[in-house]
Amino acid sequence: MTTQPGRDWLDLASPAAKPRRSEAPRPETPGIEGAGSHRAMSGTGPAPSRVSAGRRRISEGVAQARSVAARAGSAAAGHLQPVLSAAAMPLRRVAPAWRGVTDRVGSHPLASRAAGAVRRAGAVPWGRALLVGSLGLLGLAALFLAWCAATLPPLAGPPHPGRTLTVQAQDGTPIARRGVAQGRALPVGAVAPVMRRAFLAAQDPWFEDHYRLDGAGIAAVINQAFRDTISDGPRAGSPRLTQRLVRRDLIGAAPGAPRSLADRVREAMLVLWLSAREDRPRILGRALDLARFGPGLTGIDAAARSLFGKEASALVPAEAAYLAGLSLAPDLQPDRDVTRIRALGRDVLDGMVMRGDLSAAGAAEAGLALDGLSPVGTNPVTRSGVPDLVLAEAAARLGPEPPREAVLRTTLDRGLQTMAEKAVERRLDAAGRGARAGLLILGPDGAVQAVVAGGSPLADTPEARRAAAASLRHLGRDGRPVYDRLVAGPMPAADRRTALLTLLAGLARPPEGSDDAGSRDGLFVGTADDLLIGTYLSGASVENGAGDGPEALFQDVAAQIAKARPAPPVAEPREAARETGGTPRGASRPAWQNPGERPSPAPTLRGVPRVIDTGRLRLDGQAVRLAGVEGQGGTYAREFRQYLRRREVTCQPAGAADLYRCRAGEQDLSEVVLFNGAGRAAPGASPDLQAAEANARARKAGVWQ
Repeated sequence: MTTQPGRDWLDLASPAAKPRRSEAPRPETPGIEGAGSHRAMSGTGPAPSRVSAGRRRISEGVAQARSVAARAGSAAAGHLQPVLSAAAMPLRRVAPAWRGVTDRVGSHPLASRAAGAVRRAGAVPWGRALLVGSLGLLGLAALFLAWCAATLPPLAGPPHPGRTLTVQAQDGTPIARRGVAQGRALPVGAVAPVMRRAFLAAQDPWFEDHYRLDGAGIAAVINQAFRDTISDGPRAGSPRLTQRLVRRDLIGAAPGAPRSLADRVREAMLVLWLSAREDRPRILGRALDLARFGPGLTGIDAAARSLFGKEASALVPAEAAYLAGLSLAPDLQPDRDVTRIRALGRDVLDGMVMRGDLSAAGAAEAGLALDGLSPVGTNPVTRSGVPDLVLAEAAARLGPEPPREAVLRTTLDRGLQTMAEKAVERRLDAAGRGARAGLLILGPDGAVQAVVAGGSPLADTPEARRAAAASLRHLGRDGRPVYDRLVAGPMPAADRRTALLTLLAGLARPPEGSDDAGSRDGLFVGTADDLLIGTYLSGASVENGAGDGPEALFQDVAAQIAKARPAPPVAEPREAARETGGTPRGASRPAWQNPGERPSPAPTLRGVPRVIDTGRLRLDGQAVRLAGVEGQGGTYAREFRQYLRRREVTCQPAGAADLYRCRAGEQDLSEVVLFNGAGRAAPGASPDLQAAEANARARKAGVWQ
C-alpha cells in the first residue's frame, strides 16, 4: 500500500499541539517553506495584544464566579433538602396513580389515533407549524380560563356602601327618602315561607323540579351562559334562579346589556360551582339576600324593614306579592310606581296559585289587600315623581363621588299641599268609584309648591326638568352646604302656563296597564293670588253628580287659599281658562237610552296568556275561566303553562262574564285539559268535554291516577 505523494504520515504516539486562539492558522505557501521553518525554530512571534489579554482575564473571572455559585448552590441544597423531601412526599404518593392514569389514556384507541394524526400532520408541509399554532392556541385558552377563574366575583356579592338622600319640604319636613341600603344576610329559615314561595313564583316556578348536572346538563348551562336572554320555561342543567343570581347579582350584568366573553365564561363557572356545591335552599337564601327590591335597595331584610317596617319573617301574602313583583322590575321606585308594582304583584299571586302554594280564595283575599297596600312613606308627592326629578337635577351639583348623606330642600309648601290633598279627596268622594283626580300649583318662578298625582308619575320632559330645577332651594352634602337659591325671578306668564299644562298632562295620563281610561271632564287652569293652579278629573260619569269636576276642584282649592291668605284670589275667566280634554258638561242628568237597548257582547280576546291554574288564564289583563273545567294548580298548572308557552290563544265568550271557550290553533283548551287529566269536568259541561274526561279516567291520566 502506498501513500499519496506530498503528504506525511500521522504520528499516533504524540498528537499535535493545538494552536492558540490568538494565533490564526496560516496556510502554507509554496516556495516559502524555509521561511516558515526558520520562524518556528527561532520561537519568535508577534507580541500578545491587549484584547487577547482582556479576554483571558474575563474568562478567568467567569470561571471563578461559576465555582463560587456551585459551592453556594451545594450549601443551599443541603439546607433545603429536608424541606423539599417533605414537600415532594404527596407527589410521590400521587405519582403512581398519575402514571396509571397516563398509561390507561395512552393505551386507549383514541390516543393512538390522535398520535397517528399528529405524526401524519407533521409529515405534511406546514404541518408542524399548524401543530405548534394549535398548541399555542390551546395554551392561550387555558391561560384565559385560569384568569377567569382567578377573577371570579365573591359569592357574598359586591359591597354596597350605605347612602341616604332626604328630600324636604320648604319648612324642612321630610317628604321622601332615597339612597342605598343593604340588608343583613339571613338564613332561608328566617324569611317568611309565603315570601319564599312568592319569590319563586316570580323568579323561577320550576326551581324545585328535579334536574341532573350530567354531560347534557353541563352543556345546557354553558349554552345558557352564552345566551343574552334567560328563558321563562323549564330548563335542563340547573335552575333558572341560579343563573339569574349569578348574572344579575354577582356579576352585575343588567338585562339586555352587552356582556364580554370573560363575563359569559365566569357565569358558566359560577353556575356550575353553585349547582354542584350548594343545595337549593341555600341558593334560594343567597338569591333573597342579593336580590334588588328597588333602586339602591338590596336584600329581603332591607326591603322588609325599609318598605313595611317589619322583619322578613313577619311578611303577609300581600306584602310578599308586592316585594316579589318589585324584584321583577327593580328599577321602579317602591313609593312612586305603586300602580305598576301592584299589577306585578297580582301576576305573582297568579303564579303562586299555579304552583299550588296558594288557594284561589287566598289569592283573592291577598289581591284585595294588595289593592290598598303602599310602602311606608308613600304620599301624593312621592307618587307624583317630583322628588326624583329634583334629585336628578341635583346630581350634577353633588359631584362625581356619591355622598354618604345629602339633604335637599324644595319649594313644596306643606300648607298648600294639605289643602290640595283634601280638595282632591273631597272631589273623588263626589265623583265615585273609578274617577281619578290631580292638582298642580306653581309659584311665580315656576317652581312646584303643591302636587297631587292620581295617575302616572310625571314624565321626564324638559318642562318637568325646568320645574324641578326651580323647585330646588337648598342642597347640603355630608353636613356642608353645596347650593342655595333663596330668591328667584318670576317666570313669564306664557312660559309658566306652558310648563303647567305639560306637567298636568303627564299627571292626567292614565296608569300603565289600565283597561279603561274612562271619560274625561278635562283640564282647568286658573290663578289664585300669585299662584298658577291646574286641575284635572277623569273617569267620572254623569250619573255620579260630579258636575263640572276640574273647575269645581279649582274653586275648592282657591277658596281654601283665600281663607289662608289675606289677598283675594283672582281667577281667570271660565271661557279663557278651560283646557278641555273632552266635551264640557252642564248640570248632571241621566243620559238618554234607546228602548230595548242591550249591552254589547263581550269582545273576543286574543294574545299570549298567563296560566293561573288549569281552569283559568289571564289574557290582556283580564281573568278568563275555561268553560266546563274545574282547574287544578301545582304540577298540572306548570305543565299546562309549558304546553302554552309563547302560543297565541283566541277566546270566545261562552255565557258568563268571565267564561270563555279558548283555542290554541285547532285545539280546544278545555278539551286538552280534561283529556290530559289536568282538571275535572264542571257541572253542565258539554258532551265532548265529558267524553274527554271519561277518556282520561279510563287511561288513569293526571288526577285519575
